[in-house]
Amino acid sequence: MRKLTAFFGFFGTFFVIFIAALLILASVRIINAGEVGVKTEFGKVTDILEPNLHIVVPIVNDVAYLSTQIGKYEATASAASKDLQVVDTKLAINYKIKGGNDEIKLLYEQFRGNHEERIISPLVQEVVKANTAQFNAAELITKRVDVKSKIARDLKTKLDPYGIEVVEVSITDLDFSKEFNAAIEAKVVAEQTLEKEKIDLETKKIEVQQLIASTNASATSLVIQAEADAQARIIRATAEAEAIEKVTESISDPYVRYYYVTRWDGMLPKVMGDNDVIIDIEDIVEQNPVPQTASQ
Repeated sequence: MRKLTAFFGFFGTFFVIFIAALLILASVRIINAGEVGVKTEFGKVTDILEPNLHIVVPIVNDVAYLSTQIGKYEATASAASKDLQVVDTKLAINYKIKGGNDEIKLLYEQFRGNHEERIISPLVQEVVKANTAQFNAAELITKRVDVKSKIARDLKTKLDPYGIEVVEVSITDLDFSKEFNAAIEAKVVAEQTLEKEKIDLETKKIEVQQLIASTNASATSLVIQAEADAQARIIRATAEAEAIEKVTESISDPYVRYYYVTRWDGMLPKVMGDNDVIIDIEDIVEQNPVPQTASQ
């Protein structure tokens, strides 16, 4: 009997310790860095718990965890452009919950931690549809930065009252209908072909300009050579004229007579005279022979 009493006494003690341990564990809440705890009492928000170790009353109190770090929400919104083209826009929204206790209480009371599906998603659809309708399909591509800025601005305005801060909005993809994609591709091909033709035309213009420059250079070279040859001939002619003039000036009458005598072959002219009287020298010589000297 004593043994049985001791057994139940030990078991009871163990059970009490076990229950106490469970109650202690159920009473402890650890809030990590980058999150907050929303403390409720029978479902009503009573306090916001900062990162630390906290004790709550089991069953009476409960704690929900909300991240205060930057979160990422991705969504796809289908809308019609200004020219009635269907556009599927893929977005990535970086956001965070504001750190004020009042904002966190309000957000949790309204959405119970399901704020992405209950408020962010519908507002993203609304904002994307409204802004897509302001642009033509082609402008959604060429003015992508403007479209993103407008969407980000409107989302910030609409989510701020709920205690949600939009950090960054990115348009990760724009998808159009097959017909529009084909038209865009054809336009791009046409523009590329036109650009290639422009480049080819500019290349040919450059080649023609180079040919003209080369021809002009050759012609200029020929002109310069011709002018140089003419100038050389002028210089040579001038030099020859000056030489002749100097030679002519240096010739005197005695020199002429000396030059004539040294070159005379001993023959007299056959005739002498002018237009009125002509004398045959040979007849005179025959009639009056030259007397020979004694030595001869």
